[in-house]
Amino acid sequence: MTGSQAPGLRAGTYLRLLGIFYRNSLLNEMEYRLKFWANVGLSLFWLVWAALSVRVYFRFTGTIAGWAYHEVLVVMGLFFTVNGIHQALITPNLARMTEYVQKGTLDYLLTKPVDSQFLVSLRHIGVHNWADPLLGLGLVGYGLARGGTAPDAGAVGLFAVLLAAATVLLYGVSLLLQTLTIWSVSSRGMDDVIEGLLETGRFPVSFYGGAVQGLLTAVVPVAFMTTFPAEALLGRAGWPVAVLAVTVSATIFLAASVFWRFALRSYTGAGS
Repeated sequence: MTGSQAPGLRAGTYLRLLGIFYRNSLLNEMEYRLKFWANVGLSLFWLVWAALSVRVYFRFTGTIAGWAYHEVLVVMGLFFTVNGIHQALITPNLARMTEYVQKGTLDYLLTKPVDSQFLVSLRHIGVHNWADPLLGLGLVGYGLARGGTAPDAGAVGLFAVLLAAATVLLYGVSLLLQTLTIWSVSSRGMDDVIEGLLETGRFPVSFYGGAVQGLLTAVVPVAFMTTFPAEALLGRAGWPVAVLAVTVSATIFLAASVFWRFALRSYTGAGS
C-alpha cells in the first residue's frame, strides 16, 4: 500500500493545512491551561537545577575541556532549546506511529490527496512544550551576558542557520527510526534512543574525549545539534561549519524521506 504524494498541491495549500492543524492543536491544548503553566514551572526548575549542578564542577577549575562555565551554559541552553523543539513539533507527531499502524490510522491517512510524510509529521503541535525552547534561549542569553560576549550579526546569522539545520537533522533521525514501526508495529524503545542521543548534547562533545567525541561528530551527529550552534555564538565556528551542517542535515532528511517511501511500498495495511 502506498500513499499519494499529491504532486498537484501547491505550497500555499500545505501552508493553509498547517494553519488548520496548528489552530486545532492550540484550541485543544488551551483547554488545559494548568498543564501549560505546570510545564513552564517544571521546565524552569530543571533548567535552574542543571545550571547549578554543573556550576559545582567549576568551583575547582576555570575551564573543562577548554570550555568556561558561561560557555557551557550556552550549550546547555541550546540543549533545552533543541529538546523543546523536539517535544513541541516532532514527538507529538512521530511518536504516534505505533497508534497509526496498530489502529489503522495510517491506512486512513494514505487515502488523503496530501503527501503522507507531511501528514504524519506535522498534524499536531505540543503547545505546552513551547516553554522549553524559550527558556533554553533565555539561558543562552544569560550565558553570553555572563561571559560578556556580544555576537555580531554574522554570528547570529550563522547560529540561526545551524539551529535550523539541527532541527531538520533531529527530524530526519526521528523519522528514520520511527519508520521502522511499519515493520515492527511498535515503536517501543525508539523514543528512548532519540532521547538518549539528545541527552549527550547537554554538554560540549569535547567533554566526552577522543573516540566518543569523534563518534558524536562524525557518526552520530549530536555535535551539530548543540555544540556547533553554541560555538557560532561564541565566535568559535565559521561558515564552513554551517555548510557542513546543512549538507549533513539535508542528507539525513532526504535519506529519511526515501526510507519512508520505501517502507510504504511494503505496507499492506493494519488488517493484514
